[in-house]
Amino acid sequence: MQYVSSTNLRMLLTCVRVLERLRSGKTSESGSRLILVSTAILIAAILSVPVGATIGIIGAADAADGETVLRMGFMQGVDTLNPLIGLNDASYVFYGLVYDALNCVGNDFTVDENLATSWWPVPETDPQLVQTGEPFYSVWQYEISRNATWHDKEPLTAEDVVFTLNLNADNYDSMWAYQPYTYWMHYAEKIGDYTVRIHFYDRLTGEAFPAVYAYLLAIPILPKHKLQSISPYDIAFNWNGVFGGEKYPIVGTGPFMAPKGIYDEWLGGDYLTLVKNPDYHWKAERGWEIHFDKIRMYFYDDATAMRLALEGGDIDVAKFPPHEYKEVDRAVSSGELKGFVTYDGLTVTQYWTEVAFNMANDGPNPARLDPAVRHALAMATNKSHIVQNFYMGYGEVGTTLVSPIDPVWHYEPTADELFEFDLDAARALLESAGYIDIDHDGIREATDQSLAVQQNWVSELTELKFEMMTRREFPEEKDIAMYLDQVWNEVGVDLEIEQMNEATMATIAYTYTYDTMIYFWSDDPDPNFMLFCMSEKAWDGWNDNMYTSPEYEANYTNSVKEADHDKRKEYVDNCQRIHYRDASYIILAYPYQTYAWSNETFSGWGDWEAHPGRSVDAFWTGNPLYFDLIPLKTGGRSTTLYFAIGLGAIAVVAVGAILAFRKMSKKKGFEED
Repeated sequence: MQYVSSTNLRMLLTCVRVLERLRSGKTSESGSRLILVSTAILIAAILSVPVGATIGIIGAADAADGETVLRMGFMQGVDTLNPLIGLNDASYVFYGLVYDALNCVGNDFTVDENLATSWWPVPETDPQLVQTGEPFYSVWQYEISRNATWHDKEPLTAEDVVFTLNLNADNYDSMWAYQPYTYWMHYAEKIGDYTVRIHFYDRLTGEAFPAVYAYLLAIPILPKHKLQSISPYDIAFNWNGVFGGEKYPIVGTGPFMAPKGIYDEWLGGDYLTLVKNPDYHWKAERGWEIHFDKIRMYFYDDATAMRLALEGGDIDVAKFPPHEYKEVDRAVSSGELKGFVTYDGLTVTQYWTEVAFNMANDGPNPARLDPAVRHALAMATNKSHIVQNFYMGYGEVGTTLVSPIDPVWHYEPTADELFEFDLDAARALLESAGYIDIDHDGIREATDQSLAVQQNWVSELTELKFEMMTRREFPEEKDIAMYLDQVWNEVGVDLEIEQMNEATMATIAYTYTYDTMIYFWSDDPDPNFMLFCMSEKAWDGWNDNMYTSPEYEANYTNSVKEADHDKRKEYVDNCQRIHYRDASYIILAYPYQTYAWSNETFSGWGDWEAHPGRSVDAFWTGNPLYFDLIPLKTGGRSTTLYFAIGLGAIAVVAVGAILAFRKMSKKKGFEED
């Protein structure tokens, strides 16, 4: 991507201020010597700014006269237009705009209807279940919207839903993106033009199996008429998500549609444009419609550049990293920055970050497989310090798999269960577990008294030194890793930190050949998604560290089939307790979503704390926020032109400064070349 870096922007502004002061005579004689240097730097900076970068940071003329555009800023790009292989949250925001699922999440974090207008577990008295003997909750029925049409104007029917669900269920290994929903899914069948039944089973035994989570299936429904001639393998791995050369390059049923140039925009990497779907089915069903013409998602690799774009009116809303958000929040709170609102609170997607330990007997140093090592490192991790200093206080201390934004399912460890920050206790545990600093270099070695040597995971005298991967897109995570290296050194454990882009790190993670990494998870309002991802059932799929335990597996399986809420809650709590105890993850923090938006360009943002489903992060399709946003301004503006005018003005100042210096140098008797 091409952008003006924050360093270059600050350099430009600094030089302009210096030149203005010099030209106006507000600088001392000795300061006049800065003119040539500042001018040279200024010109170099101007010449170093490519046209693409100017557009990337400032924003193109993205609306014709009379058009209204919601412009959103992201620090992640959309990694693919294929909704079956996307990885990051920005990608799922995009998919949630152009596709619909059977269910969505409403304002109040509740599961609502979308393409499915109603659903229920088929009772055991149903003739089909009487005949097959399938237990209650193993067959679910969904009534499908009769008002939904594909973007190419073809009607959506039960055929499309059945095609999509069976595509995922029948090709479970290759269609990995929605495995948390489809692991237990046997097949879908059409029993009417707008009625679908889904049968669930145990993949290991082949027997019908209850699936109480099936009230939330956030799988984007795909068009059968466009994809039925393509092999499942090609859909999963080779399809780029676009139907090239066609009027409708992406065919979904969502509230926004892709224009013809969407693939070229994606290749460019600077932004993606979507236009309002005038035929969206919620208008007929709820009386809801979108009140603006377009969405444009802008992608930044520099948080300061994104902040300047927001403050300059070139984007309307953005999610910032903690350090940059703190500056925005300060400016808004002090009144220095007017017309904007900031929001920080627990993330609706239950986003949390963790130190993950690879639990496969592979990678550089399998000494991490010893529970005593992981427990000691958990005790050597000051999560409060991390939240306050690296998330700038915008977060809560992490503990278990379900975020406290979901009080129904979150489990908080008791005082006896918690790994409290205690370096002395960590040292004592490592010492008693047979890890001793034999050569007195500050790093402990595994001895024959250690489990790691006894289990032949490592050889004797192997140092407790681990590699740690971090994501380049989240610079605070490298800072956290450097802090952990410092504090873990105090208990005799060393880290070798390697920063890389997220795609590379994910590729390595899912080969199970690493030691540790700082990574993240997001979750659904129902806990099945997250609990599945920690299960051995998700190995070589969603499980990124090969964690398992017999106790965890038994409780997870029971949580899938238990219909009684209180009993299911016990199983879900047990899973979180067991996973926390085993410390295959050290869940660091539940970072807040840190957003800022303009209340001068759009109204209707609402109260995200009272109604968390309104967050831009809510990617489960049918986000209610977009239906409430009302544009307060119309028409586009080419701020690129304004930027060019600004550069022209800077050039005038520079020329004036040079002439002033030449005149001054003659007065002072300076020798000119």
